[in-house]
Amino acid sequence: AIWRWLFGIYTKPKAAHIQLISQHYKWVNGLAPYLDRRVKAYDTCGMLWSYESASINTHLEAHGGKICLKCGELACASATPKTKIRIAVITSVWDEHIDGVSITMNRVARFLTSSSQLECLVVTPHDPNIQKPIIDMSDVPKLSSSSLPIFALVGRNDYVVGLPLDSNQKRILDAYDPNVYHLVSPDSLGYSAQRYARKTGKCIVCSYHTQLDRYVRFYATKHGFLDKFKPRILIQKLFSDFYAGCDVVAVPNHAIADKLVAKMNIPREKIGFFPRGVNTTNYNPNRRNQTWRASVGCHSNDNVVVLWAARLVKEKGAHLFADSLAHFFKTASKQIADRIRIVVVGDGPERVSMVTALPKSHTTFLLHLSGLNLWTAYASSDIYFFPSHTEAFPNTLLEAQASGLAVLAPAYSVNRDLVPKNAGYLVDEHAGPIDFARGLLDLIQNEEQRKQIAKEAIKVARARTWTAAFSSLTECYDRCLKLNKEKASPERIKKGPYSNTSSPRIMNISTKANRAHLSLRRRSS
Repeated sequence: AIWRWLFGIYTKPKAAHIQLISQHYKWVNGLAPYLDRRVKAYDTCGMLWSYESASINTHLEAHGGKICLKCGELACASATPKTKIRIAVITSVWDEHIDGVSITMNRVARFLTSSSQLECLVVTPHDPNIQKPIIDMSDVPKLSSSSLPIFALVGRNDYVVGLPLDSNQKRILDAYDPNVYHLVSPDSLGYSAQRYARKTGKCIVCSYHTQLDRYVRFYATKHGFLDKFKPRILIQKLFSDFYAGCDVVAVPNHAIADKLVAKMNIPREKIGFFPRGVNTTNYNPNRRNQTWRASVGCHSNDNVVVLWAARLVKEKGAHLFADSLAHFFKTASKQIADRIRIVVVGDGPERVSMVTALPKSHTTFLLHLSGLNLWTAYASSDIYFFPSHTEAFPNTLLEAQASGLAVLAPAYSVNRDLVPKNAGYLVDEHAGPIDFARGLLDLIQNEEQRKQIAKEAIKVARARTWTAAFSSLTECYDRCLKLNKEKASPERIKKGPYSNTSSPRIMNISTKANRAHLSLRRRSS
């Protein structure tokens, strides 16, 4: 009884969990380790979500494990907690799928959690068809939401859409009390988070990742009636409404900025920049490996490896890649054709058709690669054939440049923005298989040209660092907070934009429907 009185722990008959009330903890030596043990016990049996179990420890650490000596309360404002800006990241792809968006947002979360000034909570849908995450992001606080497999309507079962925030998720977001909502996907989850952020007076940064309006033409033909509704225009209207509701729209390059302004009527003053970077230590021409080249059939210095790393799907140009190389082998001399080795890194629904279309004696499919295996594949190749017309920011193109490859790609707006003169081989924006085959032949026959392009490409890549990219993203957050302060009421402005960050949060663990949820409520000091 004395033990329960000291720690404010009350139990109910037949209750599965413990109700913890901490409004009036007196400091007792060993309190923080005790709570640490209790939280880990709950987390082990699944009573708490990863965010909730981590928050108690994070909360104590933020206050140095101390309480206010004046009132005896844990986390009183007088305890001078460390101030961090809290970012709620709302994304429909996270750790259950591997693509450019998930890889980028994983990097963003790593940056936020390692920062001394920022922290984050990720809200993302769970795909019931995936038993466990593909990417290990267990050290980043995550709140899972419900999902709907809507992409199955167009023959794609590899993605789901997050359903709108429910009352429980809103309660946890209230407890987390983010300063900024970072929205990634203009879907039902993103829209509901946008509305809730507006309702609760929070500022919103939306990052632009995917040109879905360019994707739609690859799938509308599956259901011919969709063409009657002009889906590309409908998607642009949807995007226009979504990004117009953001305080800052963080775009990856100037080409996308111009598109949002011209085609979606987004005010230019809303535009911010979140470019991408590349780790030039990992993606480096010094990783070139002759053993690897021999493993894909290169037994002579005259052999040329043509690489493509991507999800093998229609919108990435899978058919254009296969058709272009098929035309190349059909028209090139035997002497030239025998020098070529094709390496495809990645997997997807179009892999089967590509295996059929490409010559087996010249082609190697390596499926998904990561880490050293991926870095070696890049550096040990010679030409990077990038057929896509749909990318907002082609991360793999930048990785190829950093690895010293000559890039062959269509000259559409984004590529023109990323590949300066002499740093790549760009063909016409609307190029077909014949044009790409000619470009490929030109690069194969001119080794000196390939080397000069690779040299310039390395310079371009080294100027694109993740440090600079995250600095630009942080500026977007700062702009957002400043705009929110200017729009706030006089009372809120007087209170200050970061007052929520320094206000104390009281811990309370309640029992409901066999699940314990953490609520960190602000309390006036």
